[in-house]
Amino acid sequence: MRSTRALGRRRTTRIVVSTALACVAGWVVTPAAVVASAVSRSPDTAGLHVFRLNGRPFGVTTAIHVLVVDGSRYRVGIALAHHALAGGVQTPRAMCRATRGCVAAVNADYFAVSRPGQRDPGDEVGAIVRDCRLLHTPEFSHQQANLESHTLTQNFDWSDSIDVHGVTVPVTAINQELPVSYADVHLALSGTLLYTPPYALPPPSTPGRVTYEFALVGADSATRINARALLELVGTTRRPRRVLPGEVDVSAPPDSALSSLHLGQEVSTTTRSSAGCDSIGGHPILLDRGVAVPVAPADTYMAAPYARTVIGWTASGRTVLVAVDGRDGVSGATAPQLVRVLRALHVVTALDLDGGDSTTLYVDGRTLTHSSRGRERPVSTALVVVPTAPRWSRASSRGVGP
Repeated sequence: MRSTRALGRRRTTRIVVSTALACVAGWVVTPAAVVASAVSRSPDTAGLHVFRLNGRPFGVTTAIHVLVVDGSRYRVGIALAHHALAGGVQTPRAMCRATRGCVAAVNADYFAVSRPGQRDPGDEVGAIVRDCRLLHTPEFSHQQANLESHTLTQNFDWSDSIDVHGVTVPVTAINQELPVSYADVHLALSGTLLYTPPYALPPPSTPGRVTYEFALVGADSATRINARALLELVGTTRRPRRVLPGEVDVSAPPDSALSSLHLGQEVSTTTRSSAGCDSIGGHPILLDRGVAVPVAPADTYMAAPYARTVIGWTASGRTVLVAVDGRDGVSGATAPQLVRVLRALHVVTALDLDGGDSTTLYVDGRTLTHSSRGRERPVSTALVVVPTAPRWSRASSRGVGP
């Protein structure tokens, strides 16, 4: 393996089959013939095991790459393309390199793209909770993974409201690009929308909408889950504007209760969720506490072979990231094949992430997967593997805010 950038010095690591068997001893009970190769790890990267499986025993003819993360040394976090929501797209490799301490990355949730010729915001489909802040609400019902508790849910539980002098104004979406239309999804511009600095696009400024500009008072976030924050009105506008650091923008119809406010008056906002402090979306749930979750017959994407990216956990608490090479509808893995692979790895809970040409596993300066595009596909979010202590932080402070 080439140089290990995250560890700050160059070194060479040999790929040895005998080491591969030692790495997986004690937790993978598949026959030795299933393990094709693995990358040996030096002592200062103990807690990470990366290897390749022979997929033929599972009916998979393409490469299966596996990264096992021991939670005592490393954790899995969420990275945003260019450190911003709707901030475009970026390869998992680039997101890892922009994250301090990152040693590995995979692509994360599905994302929507604009029409050809328009700016590509890389808008996320599911919810995103990072560092206990609700950064993005789901566009529609979407499965979620709690990266802390290693649990999955069929839907994202959340609510947010603004208290305007005793009148409760429900927030209908947080940091979402609206309106949006793609495939069978059509979401209108309506309701009360809340935007924080990580949102890279201006809140909507169409006729019939008013943007209320608030300064955050005495708190680090307006969307910290299960917390209340105070906001002071500092202005209103009907023009496009980016959310400034330390501020919160609320887009609402002109007849909203917010219209009664005067400059300098305060309101409070309360965000609630049971999703935990780090949550990312995906589809579908493959295993839930050891039980295979049936895939809907109409889900032809999961019935056909595709390149796949999966996050899962063993009963002992290890995180397992699996990336299967493939070509859309031709080669790769189906849902039943994925389940067999995951069970062989002792995974008991698993969620399918974005796949196809998005599938990427990047470890220590090297992309292990091989896309049919011939290069990494830029995506909107990634899962990054970082040291558990000291707590990881982004190399850039952009996007950090309320």
